[in-house]
Parts: sequence; structure tokens; C-alpha cells
Amino acid sequence: MRVDVVETLGGHRDAWDRIVADQALPSPFLASWWVEHAAGGRPHLVLCTVDGRLVGGAAFEIDRVGRGRLGVDRVRMLGQGELAPDHLDLVAAEGHESAVTERVLGWLRGPGSRVVDLDGLALGGRLAGQLADAVIDRSVAPYADLTAGAEAYLAARPGKVRSTVSRSRKRLEKAGCTLREVTADRATEALADLARLHDGRWGDDSGFLGAWNTFATVAAAGLAAGGVRAVELVGPDGAVAATEWDLVAGGRWCFYQAGRSTDHELRGSGSVVKAEVIGRATADGAIEYDLLRGDEPYKADWATGRRELVRVRFGVGALGRSTVAAADAWRGLRTRIDARRADRAVTDP
Repeated sequence: MRVDVVETLGGHRDAWDRIVADQALPSPFLASWWVEHAAGGRPHLVLCTVDGRLVGGAAFEIDRVGRGRLGVDRVRMLGQGELAPDHLDLVAAEGHESAVTERVLGWLRGPGSRVVDLDGLALGGRLAGQLADAVIDRSVAPYADLTAGAEAYLAARPGKVRSTVSRSRKRLEKAGCTLREVTADRATEALADLARLHDGRWGDDSGFLGAWNTFATVAAAGLAAGGVRAVELVGPDGAVAATEWDLVAGGRWCFYQAGRSTDHELRGSGSVVKAEVIGRATADGAIEYDLLRGDEPYKADWATGRRELVRVRFGVGALGRSTVAAADAWRGLRTRIDARRADRAVTDP
């Protein structure tokens, strides 16, 4: 088995996508259109081949943390940070899982100093399993099973969800609103509407808009490749009033970003668009609607199950280990400070 570390998939693009699609839980954040456009640092794609044939690998990026002689390379999952990819892992073709895992871990732990900080790993994945002793954080990712079809799934939602969708859809249709799917040739226009609506809804509280330029590039590539699907609610004046963008892989539609008007007469538009997305997903053969990481209360109304994601961090080499030790010490101190503040708030309101 040969291991090459490259910046692009090149001629291995199609083989990579086939391996991603064959994983137990295919993640759109591992698809070639994401891997080749989402990096915030320097892409480092660890590719494993046998007789020139790709059999697996992993997608990382490297940046630099610290200053001067105290600076050290940091290895992260490709796109990690504000774009918040999840359900991440290495990928391997059947029969090559152990060898690929060994080679990828060997690269991560190879000579030199570095900090390895991998967030959004699928708990049941090979990386999370092999690095279980380095877990520093956990998060949940709710999802909805769509195997019974959209009608049965929506009928099983809480009454308030069904009522909101039904009443809002009728009211918006009566007002002249329509639903449509975004096509690749309208990517620029549709992305501008998403940015406008998302900013109007969240403003400075959004942790997403800081990575807007990268996302716009990724989303346009995904639309062209069929890995991104977006649905819009269009008002009677022709302006987009709500939009939802989903990433697609292996029969899974993953809710990624949305935006909606805050006008009172357009209330419920986000739920109407979500129901439309789910209907289109099942019509397309989808078996799951993944709400991705985060346990926001609204997700409980749409989810039927939850998965767990983990973040691992460890140091390699003297400088890498000392950098991680310092980060862990600060993390522990901050936790104690926060606990004391919370205790004072309770005992001395």
C-alpha cells in the first residue's frame, strides 16, 4: 500500500466519491466537492493506493498556531471551524479498513511536532474509535428516519408542528407564495438570498457568516455536482421569503443552513420549507433527514433519533505535547472559573 499526501484528489476524485458513498454512514462533508473547496488551511489529503488504485484515505488541513519559535502545525479535519462539518472519519474500501486506518494514524503520529485537533468525528467511526483516549468534547446530532415516507413521518410529528405546517402553508399559498428548488444556474442569486435572510434573522449572533465566502464556493460546487439541494419560498412580489440548504449523500439529506423573513405575515415559512424539503427528499429516495450537530430545542420536534459526535486532541513531539498540555490546563481553569461564577449567581443573586 502506497501513501501519498496531496492537496487535491486529481484523478482519484471519482474513486474517492465511490468509497465515500459505500461507507456505513456516508457524510456529504467527505464528498469530493466539499473536500476540494472547503479548506481554511492547507489541504493535506492522505491517499492510500494499491497498484495505483485508491482504496481509502482521509482529508485534513493544516494551519499554524502559536508565534515564532513556539509556533506549531495544527492538523484539523478539512473544513473544520466555522463551517462545522460533522459525521467525519477516514474512508476505506471494503477489505482495506485496517490497513488504511493504520496508515492514516501513522501519518498523524509521524515524525515532527504538531497538534492534532479533530472535531466532528462520528463516534462509531474508525478515527474516533482509535483515538478514544484523546476525546475532549462530545456533541449530539439529531436525525429523522424517513423510511416510512414523508406522509407517515410528518403525521407522527407533534401536533404543534403539524398545525404550523398545515395552517402556514394554506395561508402562504392564499397570499400568493410559491415553492421552488434552486438550480445550479441560479447559484449566485440564491446564495445572495440565503445570506440576506440568514443575516436578517441572526445578524451578529451567527457563527456562520464569517465563513461565507468559503461556503458560497463550496455550495456552488455542490449544486453543480448534485450534492447540495436548496428549496425557496417565493413571495407574491417575487422576493425569496425563506430558504433551506441541504447537503446530500448516500440517501441522507442533511439540513445545513436556512434563512427566513421575520415579517409577521410570513410566519411559519421556515416550517413550510422544511416540510417541503422532506417531501422532496423522500420522493428522491432519501431514507434520512439529518439535522446535524446541535441540540437546539426545535430539532426535537423533527428528530426521531440522535447520534453522538466527538472531538479529539493530542500532541505529537515535544512542542506539540507541551502546546496541548497548556491548552488543557487553560481549559480546566476556565471550567473552574465558570463553575464558580455559576455558584455565586445561585448563592448571591
